[in-house]
Amino acid sequence: MEFREILAKRRMHRSFETDPLPQEQIERIVGVIRRAPSGGFSQGGSIVVVTDDAKRNEIAAAFGDDHYSSGGRNYIADAPVHLVLSANESLYHARYTEADKLASTGGIEVTWPVPYWFVDAGALMMLVLAAAIDEGLASAFIGHPDQKRIFDELLGLPPDVIPIGLALIGRPAPDPNAATGTSRRKDRQRPLDDLVHWQRWG
Repeated sequence: MEFREILAKRRMHRSFETDPLPQEQIERIVGVIRRAPSGGFSQGGSIVVVTDDAKRNEIAAAFGDDHYSSGGRNYIADAPVHLVLSANESLYHARYTEADKLASTGGIEVTWPVPYWFVDAGALMMLVLAAAIDEGLASAFIGHPDQKRIFDELLGLPPDVIPIGLALIGRPAPDPNAATGTSRRKDRQRPLDDLVHWQRWG
């Protein structure tokens, strides 16, 4: 599939078939972590793959059945693959206090203009969603205000591993919102000139 085709198909899907996916297909999707950007090659991103029915139902319940149900179905529970994507800030600090990095900064850790551990984790998220589309599958990415506690309790995340959210992967099912046009909210789409600026902001 061409990259432009992947972009054209990219959307946050809200309806999945419940059939399991082949293990090799899942492995190809999560394997893109090797291609994700990583400041200083800190490699602070991680993925927890959840395919167990009971565990996926627990995650769906913790995220809120009512809020995430559409057409009588909870699409979180329906998605046969859950991918918990996380960042680890401590690995970035450890990398940037190694000798080669300190040599270029006068012996002090670089000043981080933004938390690049989250920047890189967001890039990993997009690679995962694109890889799923390339496999002919549907994907979505969602979050919960209390997701660190949820995933710590359900999946045993270490204290320094911070989940940025949950990617859902599966075969697409008919979207109950498609007929009403509410799934993409094009009426709220900002003009391109408000989003892309040439040479300077204004």
